[in-house]
Amino acid sequence: MTTVQLISIGILLLTLAIGTLRGVHIGALALAVALGVGLTLGAESAKEVMGGFPVDLMLLLLGITYLVAIARVNGTLDRLVDWAVRRTGDRKALLPWVMFAIALAIAALGNPLAAMIVIPIAMLLAEQNGRDPVVMGLGAINGSLAGCFAPTSLYGLLSVSIGEMAGVELNPFGQFAFVLAVVIGLQLGAQFLFRRHRTTDPDHTPVSTAAASAPPDIAPQDTDESGSAPVAVQTRVGYTAPSGTRATAVQRVTMVALSLLVAVVILVPLFGYEVNIGAVALSLAVVIALLFPKESRPAIADIDWSTILLVGGVVTYVGILQRMGAVDSLGDVAVNIPSALAAALTVCFIAAVISAFASTTALFPALIPLALPMVATGNVSAAGLIIAIGVSATLVDASPFSTSGAVMVASSPPEEHTRVFKMLLRWGLSMAIIGPLVTCGLLLLPGYF
Repeated sequence: MTTVQLISIGILLLTLAIGTLRGVHIGALALAVALGVGLTLGAESAKEVMGGFPVDLMLLLLGITYLVAIARVNGTLDRLVDWAVRRTGDRKALLPWVMFAIALAIAALGNPLAAMIVIPIAMLLAEQNGRDPVVMGLGAINGSLAGCFAPTSLYGLLSVSIGEMAGVELNPFGQFAFVLAVVIGLQLGAQFLFRRHRTTDPDHTPVSTAAASAPPDIAPQDTDESGSAPVAVQTRVGYTAPSGTRATAVQRVTMVALSLLVAVVILVPLFGYEVNIGAVALSLAVVIALLFPKESRPAIADIDWSTILLVGGVVTYVGILQRMGAVDSLGDVAVNIPSALAAALTVCFIAAVISAFASTTALFPALIPLALPMVATGNVSAAGLIIAIGVSATLVDASPFSTSGAVMVASSPPEEHTRVFKMLLRWGLSMAIIGPLVTCGLLLLPGYF
């Protein structure tokens, strides 16, 4: 590996670190640095540098986040929450799994911040139904993590797209099934570990209102996936809204659009056709906006522009590394690594530890292309490694230093703040070890031998 290639890789790692520590948007920073590195070290023109900007991937993220943003602002997601919670009745033991299912559904529809929507609901229901806030909150977080790996959601799209760029074919449905099985196991483990703790059961009947998904009175002032360090969060739950009303016309049309998107993603590939999910989602969102312009107009502000810029900036920089030969040169380094499995496990540990304090989304396009050549000489599945890195990086998202964990602590009953923080700290640190061991053990170890 040449000095220029090493410097370029070091600049990428330094960019991720500076963006995290200084609270600067990593995507914008990476895009600016990519121009500088490409024009100087890469000896490329500005047109060549920007030619690596992943337009197709951006269309995927834009279309899906726009459609889900419309569903959020017109109350369709609220209705989904209300319908699901009311189905539990007096069966309070099902509430964590209801939170799990709701977060999974919202995240699978393309919203990577599904946990942010569901956690305040979970904390409210825990307080009013005598449930453990840790179990309830983890239900929302674990469900969101699984949903994000669906073929229609952020991490699922990123994994498949980055794999295609590296020449690796990855089954999106197989990936989703694996992640879902892992997080279900973790949720069962959480309910076993915290089975003896209950908050005081107040003299309330179980709460079931669509208002539980409304924004808190004081919105969370926390980091998004740009990678900024988390700061203090203040939320207080307490919602009032009508329940049991009939769905409006825009809500019915939105539900049809969401169902159609899921059907297209699942059914079209079965007939041997390729489908551009982003184009389909964007088209459905535009149709709704044309039919109901007033109700859909606020959704533009809710499009996840931050994540779109984040992924675009990092992928553009990694493209420069690939054209400079830095990624291929790592394959030569693999010759001196005694065990490809050990290399893969090390990468997964690094992904888990960094993700506990930084942006999970930024790690996908940065680590995966750099890691694949390191295991190219061993009997390690490249597709399995992509999934292992992704899962290892996301399982730590329940840490109190992450967005989800911080909101969960702040949304819990005041008397539970200290305990919730301590439990999430232990859970997050344990996931940094359990995640890599479980994923590498299940996905990489069998093929290695």
